[in-house]
Amino acid sequence: MTDSSKRPAFVPTTAPEPGRALALAVEEARERAIRVLSDGYAYDALTEDEFEWRLGQLSLTNSPAEVQALIADLPGAGATAISGAYSGPPPAASERIRALMSDVRRDGPWRLPQRLRVSAIMSSVRLDLRYATIPPGCVIEVSAIMANVLIIVPPGLPVEFDVSPVMGSARNDSWRVPAIAGAPLVRVAGSAVMAEVRVRDPRS
Repeated sequence: MTDSSKRPAFVPTTAPEPGRALALAVEEARERAIRVLSDGYAYDALTEDEFEWRLGQLSLTNSPAEVQALIADLPGAGATAISGAYSGPPPAASERIRALMSDVRRDGPWRLPQRLRVSAIMSSVRLDLRYATIPPGCVIEVSAIMANVLIIVPPGLPVEFDVSPVMGSARNDSWRVPAIAGAPLVRVAGSAVMAEVRVRDPRS
């Protein structure tokens, strides 16, 4: 007969599984996002195509911040998507977008680097930041020559605009919506030579 006193004691563990807390937070954020999207569709803040697209994007999100970015511009979503807190891995120091006689678009959930350099020559560039994760102090440097560069920002995101036009147009229409306190500042600077560089929010 085995002496039960010599058996190793069973010690139950209460430590959470790795990543379990994050998974629960994402799931809760998705459930809330579905309610916000449904309300937005019901009250005509979203078209049917936009509603279905955003629902599909929910399955691709990996953090509460990315979920929130999908609903940041909708009533009832709150302002946490563009709050000063940056979640996730540290942003890349810099990235470059080059467009030569081409059409370049960045939209959906994506992460901006600390400094984004945009070079557009005889091209069309569209950067949609509504669903992007934006680090504080982000700088977008634009060099546009005979090109069209459009930057769409979420409502309430403060933008410092310093683009010099030469036989071109440089406009910042995002100021029409009051900035949200604590939101990260984005600086857009550069030049527009026989080109148009414009910043706007979805309502302008």
